[in-house]
Amino acid sequence: MSSKTPAVTLIWIYEGKNAEARRKQIREWNYKHFELIEADRKAGWNRAVRAVRKETDICIFWIDDDKPVGGDFLSQMTQPLMSSEDFGPVIHFWSGNAISVTKELVDALPLTDHEPGVHSLLKLLMPMLDATDRGPNGRIHLALSSIERLAPLSLEPVGFPC
Repeated sequence: MSSKTPAVTLIWIYEGKNAEARRKQIREWNYKHFELIEADRKAGWNRAVRAVRKETDICIFWIDDDKPVGGDFLSQMTQPLMSSEDFGPVIHFWSGNAISVTKELVDALPLTDHEPGVHSLLKLLMPMLDATDRGPNGRIHLALSSIERLAPLSLEPVGFPC
């Protein structure tokens, strides 16, 4: 991955109370190259994944339950994947309901439409892990972030219990 700002596609499932207000907030984020694709909660991720443009470098899958996020959310989600290491991360899992992955890994996913309504990030993550190097010494570098890293701390509870 190069040091330029990657082209990002945000695949978004909203589970809050005011989708229009959140959509407006997302569109106001200061990020150069990003596209928003809304995934249908009932259909799952597959149709949205098929709509991702080939120019995309990183896909972010986000089940948005109205946790507060900053305007740098996309940068925070892509930063771990921008490593210049030979063995840098290809997946960044945020415990607050988002995963960012390289487009190459998304393209390697075996997409099926047999589980409509399933939009669990863990069910999406498992085939991604399986799609990586299958050799006898196959490894994957996975970056993890806590809620506190990407959501501002507050005394109010945020999100829904898992």
